[in-house]
Amino acid sequence: MRSDTVEIMGVRQNMDSLLTVLVVVALGVIYLLPSYLAFARGAKDRWLILVINVAFGASLIGWGVALYMATRTPKRTKPLAL
Repeated sequence: MRSDTVEIMGVRQNMDSLLTVLVVVALGVIYLLPSYLAFARGAKDRWLILVINVAFGASLIGWGVALYMATRTPKRTKPLAL
């Protein structure tokens, strides 16, 4: 038995596959972070942010643009004086 293989209830579990799954999930969460933030904050252009994030997020520029759009503070409009 290899040192990185664990035997649980007679079934060998390879720890490398568990680590791989955890890394893929963590990278997926980081990849979609701008979209999550946009929807959680109720950003005006949240669907556009999702499209930019999914389509161009693999480039760091697209991911950065989506993150900026998701976290920017919306411009406040002054109420009309009556």
